[in-house]
Amino acid sequence: MLKSSKTKYPSIAITMGDPDGIGPEVIRKALLALKPGTPSWSKKSLLRGRRFIVIGNKKLLGRVSSLVCAVDVSYTSAGEGALKFLQKAVALIKEGVADALVTAPLSKEAVSLYSKGFVGHTEYLAKAFGVKHFDMMFIAPHVRLTTVTRHVPLKDVPRLITPQAVFDSIVLMAKTLKDDFKIRSPKIAVFGLNPHAGEGGLLGHEDARCILPAIRYAQAQGINAQGPLSADTFFAYPMCHGYDGIIAMYHDQGLVALKGMYMKELVNFTAGLPFVRTSPAHGTAFDIAGKNKADPSSMIAAIKLACELV
Repeated sequence: MLKSSKTKYPSIAITMGDPDGIGPEVIRKALLALKPGTPSWSKKSLLRGRRFIVIGNKKLLGRVSSLVCAVDVSYTSAGEGALKFLQKAVALIKEGVADALVTAPLSKEAVSLYSKGFVGHTEYLAKAFGVKHFDMMFIAPHVRLTTVTRHVPLKDVPRLITPQAVFDSIVLMAKTLKDDFKIRSPKIAVFGLNPHAGEGGLLGHEDARCILPAIRYAQAQGINAQGPLSADTFFAYPMCHGYDGIIAMYHDQGLVALKGMYMKELVNFTAGLPFVRTSPAHGTAFDIAGKNKADPSSMIAAIKLACELV
């Protein structure tokens, strides 16, 4: 029986995600890469003393380490399994058995066939813990980026870019950088929505009507937010490294560049939850599942970040 983790050392729950994807493989490889005796493990390692609880299918996970507790959850379909693994993790966190959560990728389509209305990990966890203000934050070396809108059709983005939505993202970014990443006075870059941040209204009015007022209001609250900035050149210059946080208006605006530069090291962190939740930035990769070809780098980074922040 799993016991409460309210001890000197925290516990990290890891969900297997879609059992037909690469989740089981990258978890196994990551845990083997992080076990005692490997270069990642030392007397000063943040991994020392951590307890890992893998939730999913013991047979798919295989042999990893005596430091890992594997929890078997029964299921009849991949979508059902992915959701039940997540539900078990939520229960362990609420019971105080786990302090942080790392989630392997799942298929939203597969889960929605089992449970209609499922949107994704982020939204599910926010609802489970009664959180109204939350964001996906993508973490790479020296870069932390959130998006005002998440997984929505591109045609719906403009109407969702409101002064309140942008302001809420700026405030949550500032709070997360201070509370979780211990940055005392964060500097935040805010992208415009349109090409060249609207070009003075020639290429759209959302930048001046919705984004700029939100930035000015945030500044009035003592937050060092700057913009709206043109997204197309931002990552091309050293200026991007002068910011502690970046806020993009929609998914691909920020993530095309970020995944192109940092895919192997990129971690998805959920800002706003009452616990640490991380995930690799890649998907289920069904095309290579079961072929021992999956790269565990992003999962390793996700586990390390969870250990660092918990």
